[in-house]
Amino acid sequence: MKHLSQEKVAVAVSGGVDSGVTAALLIKKGYQCEAFHLRLCHQCSSFESLKFAQKTAQKLKIPFHLIDLTEIFKEKIIERFLKDYASGLTPNPCVICNQLIKFGELLDYIRKLGFDYLATGHYAQIKKDQERFHLLKGKDRIKDQSYFLYRLKQSQLKHLLFPLGNLKKKEVIKLAKKWHLPVAFRPESQEICFLPEDDYRPFLKRYLKKEIKPGEVVDIKGRIIGQHQGLPLYTVGQRHGFTINSKFQTSVLPPYYIINKDIKKNRLIVGFGKETEKKEFFAKNINWVDENCGLKSLNYNLNCKVRIRHQGEFYSTYLQIQKNKVKITLHEPERGITPGQSAVFYQKDEVLGGGIIVS
Repeated sequence: MKHLSQEKVAVAVSGGVDSGVTAALLIKKGYQCEAFHLRLCHQCSSFESLKFAQKTAQKLKIPFHLIDLTEIFKEKIIERFLKDYASGLTPNPCVICNQLIKFGELLDYIRKLGFDYLATGHYAQIKKDQERFHLLKGKDRIKDQSYFLYRLKQSQLKHLLFPLGNLKKKEVIKLAKKWHLPVAFRPESQEICFLPEDDYRPFLKRYLKKEIKPGEVVDIKGRIIGQHQGLPLYTVGQRHGFTINSKFQTSVLPPYYIINKDIKKNRLIVGFGKETEKKEFFAKNINWVDENCGLKSLNYNLNCKVRIRHQGEFYSTYLQIQKNKVKITLHEPERGITPGQSAVFYQKDEVLGGGIIVS
């Protein structure tokens, strides 16, 4: 068994405060660390981010590597993002990037170089017992990123380190200042790294020109009650951005919410009140953090909590598991269950797994 000082750790250093503190913490614990900065696209790896990543490595006196994954990122993340929006979904590219890029391509790459672990600045925790690895929420419940990590497997978790999992963001910033890291005062990065604007819609308008065309807004009875500007620009649960004809607007009626999209007819389907709520829905492309969990649960309903968006509420539910599909039944109906987003299953603080919402 290797001594701690012999274990080699590749630290994914973005140029932000979280990854900078991650590297510093591991060095102070005695690991042999090297910094790896990913170039994923022009927006994802700006010159400023690269500069701060290099400065962090210099400050910590560790080797620095720049890895170019722009082509594979374009193919697996950006093109999928556009394809999903064109087909009526609302995807979460960070979930897929974690699965295929950071803990897929990068983890495979550094393992081939002989590193024992890959470390990132994610706010989540990994704990091991005699049988398996457990993926848990981060201590900072506001920053908790376990939702984005549900597609990890046991074979990946055994080679991952999340040093910030038991810290709060304010503690991380305090450490960065205490250690005089170059990234101590850098602002938070945007959530979707390849979008040059804060809003995703301008990006879609540039690349989905054929798919973005005006159409009709209808209610659940099929009555035409308004107009929209293009289906990819909307998401289930949204209540703004489309026009309702004046004769269908009264001061008595509550606002209309999007409840579905009809891609074939280019129609946005809206409703209000109970029409917007669902109690049952399905998720596919299921991943279980413990691969045995799905097998053990095939013959009974699994009671747990489900989260249907990042930083969303945890809803009580039970699951009916059917091979690679799960029927999710909430205890109470909810609004905004969005196809393309992830449904992530929890028991207490532990992530069991999750899948992509399909209906």
